[in-house]
Amino acid sequence: MTLIAKHPNAKGAHPRSKRVKTVSMLPSLFTLGNLLCGFAAIYFAMRATFDVGAGVSSSQALTLSSERWERLLPSFLSVGAGLVLLGMVFDMFDGVVARMTKSTTSFGGQLDSMADMVTSGVAPMTLMLAFMMKELKAVDISLSPLSEHFFGRFAWVSAVVFVACAAVRLARFNVEHARTDHDHNVFRGLPSPGAAGVVAALLICVEQAQLVGMGLGGRLFLYAMPGVALVAGLLMVSPIRYYKIGALLRGRRPFGQLIIVIFLFAIFWVAKSVALTVLALGYTLSGPVMMLARRSRAGGKTARSGAGDLAINDETKQTG
Repeated sequence: MTLIAKHPNAKGAHPRSKRVKTVSMLPSLFTLGNLLCGFAAIYFAMRATFDVGAGVSSSQALTLSSERWERLLPSFLSVGAGLVLLGMVFDMFDGVVARMTKSTTSFGGQLDSMADMVTSGVAPMTLMLAFMMKELKAVDISLSPLSEHFFGRFAWVSAVVFVACAAVRLARFNVEHARTDHDHNVFRGLPSPGAAGVVAALLICVEQAQLVGMGLGGRLFLYAMPGVALVAGLLMVSPIRYYKIGALLRGRRPFGQLIIVIFLFAIFWVAKSVALTVLALGYTLSGPVMMLARRSRAGGKTARSGAGDLAINDETKQTG
């Protein structure tokens, strides 16, 4: 007696896994460039902690061989932050190249998410913790979940939340992006490169502030950075919509937007670190601001329609 009926295609009950035989070369190279930028950023975060753990002063080593780049990125931390921003550029162009060459594939999407997890998830938090470890050494505050100081525990937990939210956001994006009704002009939640860009821009800005002797500004950035990372992490997994920058630049736009773009380029040329910070924070806040504006307009329409209904009822009573 057979308890389980035999299927005529028993050998084919489990379909054979599909092998990836070809890949889109150019978009994949851009994605790998993004991944390598994240890996290099983590390496420079380790170099920045040498003077904390290995007794080697960071002033004894040059960050870069070019004096011009030394002025822009004066420390290992700022070099790592610059690599995170460069990874964002690679991440933007791999999608553009894939669409231009009509070579978008599921393999490319999965590879892109893995690269973003390193460059936009792990790397910025490694840089943040390395910066705070170096700065808090003077006041004897350790960064650990078991730290005796509240700020040390809070900074470490905020980094953990950021990394976890980046992983959840990327997984959610992969699932939603595969749907046919997905709107490709907007993101649901802050994109992980945008969240990483806030942390990287703040790091570069605070390094520039310390270079010109702005100790108070650096101290404010130091204590604000864990809060910024925590908010950015929560915005990544929020349902708030963010417009893609490419979608905002495509097609015909009002003349005033062109003037704004020219003005932003001028600010960037004069004060690069400040401009990067303003742009990163502006994009991060754009989602909540537009959400509140939409709700305000919807509330106004509801109030006007309610007032119109009351007026109609009054006229009906008078005529009756």
